[in-house]
Amino acid sequence: MEIEECKQISILDVANRLGISFKQVSSRVYEHLEHDSFRIFSTTNTFKWFSRDIQGDVIDFVRLVKGISFKEALAFLSEEPFQKEAVQEKRERPFYYPLKRVEDSNCSLARYYLTKCRGISEEIIEKMIQQGLMAQASWKTKETVEPVIVFKSFDHRHILQAASLQGIYKNHSIPRERLKTILKGSHGHVGISFDIGKPNRLVFCESFIDLMSYYELHQQSLSDVRLVSMEGLKRSVVAYQTLRLIAEENQKLEFLDTVTPSKLLPLINTIRDTTTYFDNHPDLLTLAVDCDDAGKDFSDKLSQSGFPVLLDLPDNESGKEKVDWNDILREKKSDLQLMIETAKETLRNQPVRQTSQCLEL
Repeated sequence: MEIEECKQISILDVANRLGISFKQVSSRVYEHLEHDSFRIFSTTNTFKWFSRDIQGDVIDFVRLVKGISFKEALAFLSEEPFQKEAVQEKRERPFYYPLKRVEDSNCSLARYYLTKCRGISEEIIEKMIQQGLMAQASWKTKETVEPVIVFKSFDHRHILQAASLQGIYKNHSIPRERLKTILKGSHGHVGISFDIGKPNRLVFCESFIDLMSYYELHQQSLSDVRLVSMEGLKRSVVAYQTLRLIAEENQKLEFLDTVTPSKLLPLINTIRDTTTYFDNHPDLLTLAVDCDDAGKDFSDKLSQSGFPVLLDLPDNESGKEKVDWNDILREKKSDLQLMIETAKETLRNQPVRQTSQCLEL
């Protein structure tokens, strides 16, 4: 049986044959009886285990449940007389960005926050603004209007697909003190990317502020690389950006135009299982995520899935629960400032050298 034929097999029928029970929670969503974050979507014939960030089609489902290879999963699906499913692909609505008319071209508050509070250099900030990846806008809620920094996500056709907002002023009524949200309708699988040279590898960070921090700390050694903010820990972003790089290398961007978000992980899994691409590109993927349990768990799962992953985690010599790249940048700049102040103080306290008024013969 061909791969596409296997993908048409009902994932619910497969789950039933494997003795795994799912209860119906809506007209098209089914939930695992023991893991409520493990769900099947009947209209797209796909599954997602939200707590583990695992998703895919019926082939991926069989591989996960039975712990077998891609070829073994195909053989299993081909041997049994499973019911076929009419798959309805979910249509993605175009992203609408509502803040264009309330953007502030000066970005003065954004610049102040990023330099003074986050330690990022003016040079880096200016680059991001010039490339259209960052803006300042006014965000209106029921209670107030506040200035925010907007981080913008563009796809392989440079079409705006998502936007994240970062508050500038502190708000003690919310847990994180500053607003942090993603605009409604954002397509979160794209990520926010910044190119250096002609990219032939990818470095993934958790946030755009971490991306800028990583860039500033490593800019002397970075060349021909695409830095990507996942805006969290998202395998879908890793899949999209990997497929994008492959499409660019082969001058086949039109191929990516046809790939829907639900196909990203199955496609990259197929490349892993049926080609030697990742064997030939062992340095392709670098994870520069936070040094915490979530970041390490994400990298472990990606590596265990058979993808070559290089880790570049921020140092955590103090043993903190979490350290990110912006923490490292601010720490280095704080140390540098302390050295400068110490040097100034030393110079001020040095005795003035007395010069003789006599001419020595």
